[in-house]
Amino acid sequence: MKNVLFWAATAILLVFVTTGKAADTPRRMETVRVAMPGKLVDYSALYVGTHQGFYQKEGLDLQFVVMRTGIHYPALLAGEVDYTTLFSSTIRAALAGMPVRVLLALNNQQPFFLLSQPQFKDVRQLRGKRIAVSAFGSSTDTATRKALRHFGLDPNRDAVIMALGDTGVRLAALQSGSVEAAMLSAPHSFIAQRQGFNNLMWTGDLGGEGQPTNGLSTTVKKMKQQPDQVYRMLRATVRSIIYVQQNREKVLPVILREFKGWDKESIVQAFEFIVKGMSRDGTFTVSSLQEMMSDERARLGIKSEIPVQEVADSDFLARVLRELKEEK
Repeated sequence: MKNVLFWAATAILLVFVTTGKAADTPRRMETVRVAMPGKLVDYSALYVGTHQGFYQKEGLDLQFVVMRTGIHYPALLAGEVDYTTLFSSTIRAALAGMPVRVLLALNNQQPFFLLSQPQFKDVRQLRGKRIAVSAFGSSTDTATRKALRHFGLDPNRDAVIMALGDTGVRLAALQSGSVEAAMLSAPHSFIAQRQGFNNLMWTGDLGGEGQPTNGLSTTVKKMKQQPDQVYRMLRATVRSIIYVQQNREKVLPVILREFKGWDKESIVQAFEFIVKGMSRDGTFTVSSLQEMMSDERARLGIKSEIPVQEVADSDFLARVLRELKEEK
């Protein structure tokens, strides 16, 4: 674990800091490193929270670190990063025995679209074809397998699922013809459609209860040794989630600045899509969590029941919501 950051550096695509407002009350700032699989519109609440000064007011100086999904947990356990935005992957890691927990959900709606080369018009036509996901066991992998099964294909036999990395890399693979299809999130999904690739499906159309794919997770060690930081991190994030949903017109220019140089129409479209699917206040249902746990247990070959508390901690978020309610 000692050298995790060195090895992680080979896969980190970007470390960036979003400039925000100064805190009203000067206080010692703690640097908090948040790992994410790519710079995505999905994380609008985090960018806006920094811009609006919500994190600074809590004494937190956020640094966003983009790295491949598979490196998040070694980096977390080594203390090289403090939080990850991964949600379903954290469930899988916790079920496999890692001391990590989900704390909060950023979204309660599937953000993925299955894009293909122009000649494909139906998911069933992907039999024997190459499909790009971020990493095996990731939310994109889970969504892809679920989609294939829905259309009568066996993901283990009838398709070649390839773990290629973040959504930008997957789009590049689609553009180069290295794969026939890719599971993409916004804005890359909208960019791909504008470039002539076919949108075969939105995974949210598969039905069932909305399942979070993004959120905040950390280690059990962090929760025990720095509970106040965890609480402040969640409080700032919940404030930001609520602010984004209540102030779309004010927030959009912030997002456009964050994604300066990107296709503007795709960013606007992605932002509207993401906001519609945001968690109201960071919460997620126990039933959706149990459904995700059941899917992952099957993938891992775990037959015994595992308590929800082994993969998620709701105490910090519950305290935040109680106190915010009292402020009204």
